Amino acid sequence: MGRIDRLILDYGLGLTVIDLMATRWPEFFEQLITLRVKQQFVESMVAAGQAIKEGLHNPARRELRFLLEASIKTLWLDTGSPAINGVAPLATVPGTVDEKVAALDDLGKERFGEVIDSLTFRLMDPAGADTYRQTANSLYGRLSTHVHISSTVIGKDLKGFDKDRDFGFETVGDVNAMADLMRQVLDLALASHFEAFDAGLVGDMFVALFDDMDRWSFRKTPLVSAVSRRFDDKAERKP
Repeated sequence: MGRIDRLILDYGLGLTVIDLMATRWPEFFEQLITLRVKQQFVESMVAAGQAIKEGLHNPARRELRFLLEASIKTLWLDTGSPAINGVAPLATVPGTVDEKVAALDDLGKERFGEVIDSLTFRLMDPAGADTYRQTANSLYGRLSTHVHISSTVIGKDLKGFDKDRDFGFETVGDVNAMADLMRQVLDLALASHFEAFDAGLVGDMFVALFDDMDRWSFRKTPLVSAVSRRFDDKAERKP
């Protein structure tokens, strides 16, 4: 339970620092949809954490799926990734938040794989980008099975009920598995937010704050670490 609370606080810290740094140039808030969707990110993150602690793991997975999808799609819109199949609304990436909001409906679930494949990364190296895409596809597949009723999910729950494992009576292993899943989603989400933001300011965040936070939950996670490597040449990191 404490680990889940820590993930929530540390992800929230990442979002807050991005938000604070963005105030240095107010136009960021007119151009980057990632910044404007912050409250939806927070809502899903808090809801998922609370649901896990209450034993409501399927609703938690649905919230995590929204957070995953929203993080990836807002990144796609903010980084100027190429059009998908030349469809008119996506022929050029919109420039304002209002235009990007209007473009969201053209990024339906049937095109989610195309969104992931066409992402361009400004901070991650090719290895980090490959890990991002693999993680995004894997998590989306795992979480999507809990959005609609299916034999897999219902069958698993019914077998648990027959063994007196009702909602709220999960094992420690079950809760730990959900905490692991939440950590993976938040790692990808936070890496997406950094990628969508200004590279110079992201570098300042790492060397001025996150580098000194040994207990920060995302200090060594795969995708945030891939972003962090981008700044290894900074003077502040030299021996």
